[in-house]
Amino acid sequence: MAPQVINKVLIANRGEIACRVIRTCRRMGIATVAVYSDSDENAPFVRLADEAYHLGPSVAAESYLDGEKIIALTKRSGADSIHPGYGFLSENADFAQKVLEAGINFIGPTPDSIRAIGDKSAAKNFIKTHAPTIPLIPGYNGDDQSVERLEQEAKRIEFPVLLKASAGGGGRGMRAVYDTSKLREEIEAAKGESLRSFGSDKLLIEKYFESIRHVEIQVFGDKYGNVYHINERDCSVQRRHQKVVEETPSPAVDPELRKAMTGAAVELCRKLGYLGAGTAEFILDEKTKKFYFLELNTRLQVEHPITECISGLDLVELQLLVAQGVNLKELGILDNIPFKGHAIEVRLCAEDPDNEFSPRTGLIRKWSPATGLPGVRFDTGVEDGSEITVYYDSMIAKIIVHAPTREEAVRRMSAALARTVILGVTTNQKFLLSIMNNARFQSGTFDTNFIPLEREQLFPKRQLADVQGSVVAATLFQWIVQKSQRVHLRNIQPNWRNVKWRVPSKKYTVNNQEQVEIHYNYQGQQQKSHQFQIKLSEEKNEGPGLQVVLYDAQYGTAVPGPEGVQGCAGLVRCSIDGSQRYFYVAEHIHDINEKIYFVHDFVQGYPVELAKFDRLQTSDAQAEDDRVTPYTSSMPCRILKILAPSGTVVKKNDPLLSIESMKTEVKLLSRHEGVVTMRVEENQLVDARVLLCQVDEVKK
Repeated sequence: MAPQVINKVLIANRGEIACRVIRTCRRMGIATVAVYSDSDENAPFVRLADEAYHLGPSVAAESYLDGEKIIALTKRSGADSIHPGYGFLSENADFAQKVLEAGINFIGPTPDSIRAIGDKSAAKNFIKTHAPTIPLIPGYNGDDQSVERLEQEAKRIEFPVLLKASAGGGGRGMRAVYDTSKLREEIEAAKGESLRSFGSDKLLIEKYFESIRHVEIQVFGDKYGNVYHINERDCSVQRRHQKVVEETPSPAVDPELRKAMTGAAVELCRKLGYLGAGTAEFILDEKTKKFYFLELNTRLQVEHPITECISGLDLVELQLLVAQGVNLKELGILDNIPFKGHAIEVRLCAEDPDNEFSPRTGLIRKWSPATGLPGVRFDTGVEDGSEITVYYDSMIAKIIVHAPTREEAVRRMSAALARTVILGVTTNQKFLLSIMNNARFQSGTFDTNFIPLEREQLFPKRQLADVQGSVVAATLFQWIVQKSQRVHLRNIQPNWRNVKWRVPSKKYTVNNQEQVEIHYNYQGQQQKSHQFQIKLSEEKNEGPGLQVVLYDAQYGTAVPGPEGVQGCAGLVRCSIDGSQRYFYVAEHIHDINEKIYFVHDFVQGYPVELAKFDRLQTSDAQAEDDRVTPYTSSMPCRILKILAPSGTVVKKNDPLLSIESMKTEVKLLSRHEGVVTMRVEENQLVDARVLLCQVDEVKK
């Protein structure tokens, strides 16, 4: 078989995976081409590529999902191959077919393989026919997709059952149903989500195992029928059926079970004639050691770096070699791989774990990964000034660690998370750190129910002491910035006042929850350091308060940006009651009356979000809010469905409307009984802080 030399690759993707592919291509001497949407014009992956072409609007359907445009740009750029990355068109058989018909090398499986196994229903049928020894989960994947038939089949299977989009992936289009009362509603919702996300409303139904491990096998095949595995990965820590933490080797897999699971994955791929990188996913009953086939992902997985860590391989390089016709058996590097140590990956995402992991958007004011630590790797596509938009997935970066043992890997991940600074957008950083510090996770005895079972430990009630340092740092930062920017009366002592009993104070809302008030007295400057006495909240009338020394504050000046003037950011070094500490502070200006301070506390190891309002609501305004409750969009979103039209009388927790943002559907619930006035329409795109609807209290 004549080799097909790759000289130039177009990456039909964006962000982190585009950067990842470009790095390997550059090392192999292969030229790269990036394609980008409107919102990605200045993204790091665009600059990293040798050349880049505008693809279309920010909406993925008009850019990264437009196969015809991508093929046309491939020809225009002179690229001979397309790497699809993951997501978007990576598992689209029709796209792969059109790429090959255009005379372009598709770096991935054949279209026939994608069709046979990429669709969950097709995969089950293929296994029943060609690999019947591989165990399947009991369920239904028939062609009759009427709601009535799906209800009938779900009731036939023992509850709970799992509704899954047949063409789905990444945890989307999946819903667990525990009884018949909500079955029809969930089927209709799953069909709608599947149609919007994947272009098909076909569902399959499976028995839902409530206590299982999620284990996957990395496989590689070539054009000569050779198929290899590169061990397993454990992906059991999940939220909303999406992976949060991945590791290899799995704490639940012993050598005998590993041999059985890898053997099943290799057998399936041999029967399929599989080409390139793929991942066979299984669910594992740890008690009985029985496993069941879940799906075969016909692409590179998000979590592939941990396999690279323990194997010493570059999986993107292997993809490129296989696409060029290399014989893996002759290459020899996949025979008897010397697996070393333990690797863990976490997904740092723009989301709010305290609010059901709802996605968040924003401008990254500071991104400083802890790259100096040994055995730590960051795969990302962001930098200072990058914007997390509503249009794409919420993942910001993958943090990967490799160590000789699992215990050391967990400890190393804790250090990497605590020393990584990301400010300007709400993330799951603190939550990830809580997982690493959790006793059950550290023991390795967890399953896919880990987060619900450990909720109390993973979401501890916040104490004032936890945010004390961050509140002090934000106040000191404001003080030093205001002092440096003062034009008039520069020679007057800082914080001088003619009304002695009016102590300077500030109020903050911490992480959109409780309020903290801080009172501070400036006590002068000694040897270039500033002295303060500070009291917080209920402590203001008791005791002497905190003795604080501000040693240094390094910051840049506020600069105008696309959303108006953006605040300062910098490092604060201070002593709080004798404990010298460092904080990184970033100021985000919403408007003239509201500022957000993001503070990374290097002792706590995670950021705190402090909202400061310069003008507080009056009692009249608060009374009005009690009578009429407005519902505004916290981020740009699309209105999916109006569930309570204007004039509807609703009770507390009744659904008002559903919105979609960053590939996630969220329902807005009424906060009290009242009459709805809807301000938006279905399929409408709205910006952040737009009034969606309001609920007027019913007069009695």
